[in-house]
Amino acid sequence: MRPRETRTSLLQRVVDLGGATVAQLSNELDVSDATVRRHLDRLEAEGLLQVEALRRGPGRPSYLYRATESGVRSVRDQTPALAERLLAEMSRLHVEQAALSEALANQVAQTHRAEVSGTSLEQRVSAVVDALRPEGILDRWERTDSELQLVNNACPYIGPATQSSCVCDADKLAIEKLLGVEVEQTARLATGDNGCVYIVPLEPVSLDLEYPQAV
Repeated sequence: MRPRETRTSLLQRVVDLGGATVAQLSNELDVSDATVRRHLDRLEAEGLLQVEALRRGPGRPSYLYRATESGVRSVRDQTPALAERLLAEMSRLHVEQAALSEALANQVAQTHRAEVSGTSLEQRVSAVVDALRPEGILDRWERTDSELQLVNNACPYIGPATQSSCVCDADKLAIEKLLGVEVEQTARLATGDNGCVYIVPLEPVSLDLEYPQAV
């Protein structure tokens, strides 16, 4: 196996077992103790494992490796599948999707509002892209003769987005709330386009937005 595949297998077994020693993992995966230990050290350095000493009488202790919360998520995170099921059930129950989009957008806007400043439209657009890049909502922006284009190259929740338009609508609303102007979405990854594209005219229509108070 390649090194990354070996580390993935080791982490998977640690998660499955609820914790494991070097000897256990070496026996299960038929890999030398030295190789196992090297990969476990790498996983620990990446924050995916934590180690504790096990003392059983005199002599050197053995060490038990457990997955951190990040480690568990990396091999067992079923959030996308859960989100798809939730959206499907909400649709079946006729939950108002516009209200859900608004609520999601408000959460994103509240989280990042302090990061967005600037007197010009381009300054604010640049700040919004920087703020939403870690969320996976935007990657870059560019200016044409008549508009600013905000682009996302890879959707972080493509499954739920193909299940319901409320996910894409929430992203658009969040961008509008942070910019304070109307935004048009002209392309969506969820519908097969090469990217999500949001258009802001150079002479945009301002929005009078009120934000719910954070609690």
